[in-house]
Amino acid sequence: LMIGVELVKDRTTKERAVEERNAVVQGMFKRGILILGAGRNAVRFAPPLVLSKDQADAVLRAFDETLTEVARTR
Repeated sequence: LMIGVELVKDRTTKERAVEERNAVVQGMFKRGILILGAGRNAVRFAPPLVLSKDQADAVLRAFDETLTEVARTR
């Protein structure tokens, strides 16, 4: 199981969010969640095959918080 998420600065122009991607990886690490960079502007989630809904929700909350934090600083 692997899920990829591409990060862009603008949805219309699709400008790659390279620096922001690095900040997201670091922000998730600070929250105790490891995600992998993929290419220049994407991240990969590779959860265990046995994953509860509560665990998935916790990771998504942390991802949302991290994206919000990164967006504020850019």
